[in-house]
Amino acid sequence: MNILDKIIHSTEKTIYYILSFLLLLFVTYEVFDLVTLFYEEVTKASIENKSIALTGVPLFFNIIIALEIMETFKSNNENILRKVKLILLIALTAIARKVITMDVKHIGFETELGISILILAICIGYLILNNPRLHKKQK
Repeated sequence: MNILDKIIHSTEKTIYYILSFLLLLFVTYEVFDLVTLFYEEVTKASIENKSIALTGVPLFFNIIIALEIMETFKSNNENILRKVKLILLIALTAIARKVITMDVKHIGFETELGISILILAICIGYLILNNPRLHKKQK
């Protein structure tokens, strides 16, 4: 390994640590925000008012996505198949967040069809990656 490769490797490692730290701060802030929001919603709720806003759902999915990204960072030296699976799961979680929080009344048929095709493509990709025959060929 020459000196340039060592510099690049140490720079990548430093950037991973910085990004992981910032992501950890983001998750901490989002968890605090979610707990605060949950407390406010529960204290405002009453038996007569049965509608509790679902404003915490995007925060919850932000936390899940951030934790999945941290998992991708942690799997730095593992095989590429595991990384690709994690990335597909992150994408699927992000799309699920979008679907759950979007207003279906204001979107068109094309958008719904596009999101459906995107979800289907990611699921098929994940299914292909989980194929046992692929694991046998890799070993």
